[in-house]
Amino acid sequence: MKKLSKKTIIVVIAIISIIVISLIGTVLYLSLSKDVLVFKLNGNDKMTLEVYSEYEELGVTATLNDEDISSEVTIDNSNIDINKLGTYQVTYILKHDEEEIKLTREVEVVDSTSPTITLNGASEVTVKKGTTYQELGCSAVDNYDEKVKDKIQIINNVNTSLPGLYEVKYVVSDESGNTATLVRTVVVVENNTQNTNIKDIVLDSMESNEIKSMKFTNDGIYVDGYIKDNNGTFKVILCDDKEKCTIYGMTKMGDYNFFGNIKLTGLNNGSYTVYVESNNKEKAINKQEMQHRIVRAKVGDKLVSFSYDNNNIKLKIEDFAYQYDIVIDPGHGGSDPGALNQYIDEKNINLIQSKYEKQRYEEHGLKVLLLREDLTYGTVMGDSSWPAVRRKAYAIGYYGAVSRFSYSNHHNSSDDKSLMGWEIIVPANSDISYLSHIYQIRDAWSNLYPTTENHVRLYTRNYNTSVIFTKENEEKYSFTDYYAVIRLPQELYNVNHVLFEGAYLSNLSDYDWYYNKDNWKKLSEEKIKAYVTALGIDYKEPE
Repeated sequence: MKKLSKKTIIVVIAIISIIVISLIGTVLYLSLSKDVLVFKLNGNDKMTLEVYSEYEELGVTATLNDEDISSEVTIDNSNIDINKLGTYQVTYILKHDEEEIKLTREVEVVDSTSPTITLNGASEVTVKKGTTYQELGCSAVDNYDEKVKDKIQIINNVNTSLPGLYEVKYVVSDESGNTATLVRTVVVVENNTQNTNIKDIVLDSMESNEIKSMKFTNDGIYVDGYIKDNNGTFKVILCDDKEKCTIYGMTKMGDYNFFGNIKLTGLNNGSYTVYVESNNKEKAINKQEMQHRIVRAKVGDKLVSFSYDNNNIKLKIEDFAYQYDIVIDPGHGGSDPGALNQYIDEKNINLIQSKYEKQRYEEHGLKVLLLREDLTYGTVMGDSSWPAVRRKAYAIGYYGAVSRFSYSNHHNSSDDKSLMGWEIIVPANSDISYLSHIYQIRDAWSNLYPTTENHVRLYTRNYNTSVIFTKENEEKYSFTDYYAVIRLPQELYNVNHVLFEGAYLSNLSDYDWYYNKDNWKKLSEEKIKAYVTALGIDYKEPE
C-alpha cells in the first residue's frame, strides 16, 4: 500500500473536519429551529361548582418558544348551565402548524345545601292521655329541588295512652341526597293531674287563657297558646283604650290549643289589650320567663312594644323612628369574664374596643349607644324593673329595634390552642342588601391578618340544631337564628344583630399580634369605615 504524503493526510483531515462541522451545524440548526410549544390547563382538569354560583373561567397557559399565545386559544364553555345540576365540558382549541390541539376540562354543578323544614304550629305541644294526637305537619323548601315538599317523612312514636315525652321527627332529602331533620316534642299528660316532672309543663295552663309563645313576623306576630273554655272556635282579640276591638281567628290544635298570625301593620297607633275567646272573652296572660317574651320590634313602618302587667299582655303601636345610629354591646361584664388568658379577661378587651369604636363613630357625627360603660353588667334590660341577666339579649333587642345597626364585640377561646383569627356571626335570613358592609369588613380583615386558616370565618347558626352554616357567598336561610351568643331566637326582636369575634385569647401569639401590638385598632377602623360608609357618610381617618 502506497504511503500517503503528509500533505495528502492534511487535506483528508481538513475535508473530514468540514464534513463533521457541517453535520454538527445541521443538527444544531434543526434543534434551534424546532418550536417549543406549551399548552396546558390552568387549575385542575375537574371543577365542582355549587348550583346558582358563578362560573369563573380559569383558562389555559399557551406559549410558543416562551412567547404567550393564549389569545389564539378558542374557549368554548357555552354549554355550562350553572342553574342546572350536571356535568359539563369546557373545550380549549389551539391551532398550530395547521393542526388543532384540544384540551378539555370537566365542570360538575352540584347542590350541597340541605332543605329547610318549618313546623306548622309550635315545636312543643301538649295532649291529654287518651285523646288523639293531631299531626300539624310541616313545610319544606330547598334551594334547588322544587319537589322536596312532597318528600317529607314523618316518624311518629306518640302513644297517647301513656303519659310522657315523645318526639315526632320530620325528615326530608332533596334529589342530591342532602337531608334535613326537625323534631316536635309531644307531651302526653294525665287527665286532671298535675305532673310538673314532664319537662316542667305548667298544667294550670289548661285552666287558663295562657299564651305559650309569640314571635315577630314581617307584618305582625305569630302566637300559640291554651284556652280554658273550648267550643272549638278560638280567637285572639286586640282592644284599644276605647274598647274598639280587632278579631283574629286562630287555628285549633288539639283540644285546648290554638295558633295563628296577628297582623299589626293595619292597626292605628295606640295601646291595646290582648284577649282570647272561645266560649268567653278573657284577658290573655303570658307566664313565660322574661327572656322568652317578645318586647319590642320594628314591624313594617310601626314600632310595636309589649308590656306585661301581672302577666296580662298589652302592646303599644306607634310610628317608627330611629333613636340611634349604632348600638354596641361590649360582650360579657360583671362576674361574667368571658374568655380568659393569663393576662386579661375578655370583658376588658370587649369594653376597651367598644369605647374606642363609640368615640370614632361620634367623631363622624353618629349617635351611639354603648350597653355598658364599665366592667359591670351594664344595661341588660330595656326597663329598670326587669331582672338582671348575664346575657344582654333584651337590651340588644330593645335598643337594637330603634337602631340602624346593632352589633356585639367578643373574643374567642378554645381548648385547641392552635386556633387563631377572627369570626363574624350574622343573621341567617339576611341578604347582601343588609350585609354588604359585613362583606367589606370580612375582606379587609382577611387582608390584615398575618395568616388565614381553614375554618369558618363568616357564618350563621341554626337555633334549633346549633349547626353552623357558611355565609361567605351571601347564602340566605329560613331557619331560626341564634340571637348572637345569647341562645335566644332572633324572631323575638326582628333585629339583624351581628357578632364580631376579634381574636383567640387562648392562642397567645394571636393575642399578642391582636392586642399587644395594637392591631385591634386597625381591625376596628375597618369596621368603622364599613359602617360609616353604609350610613352614607365619608370616612375620616383617625387623627
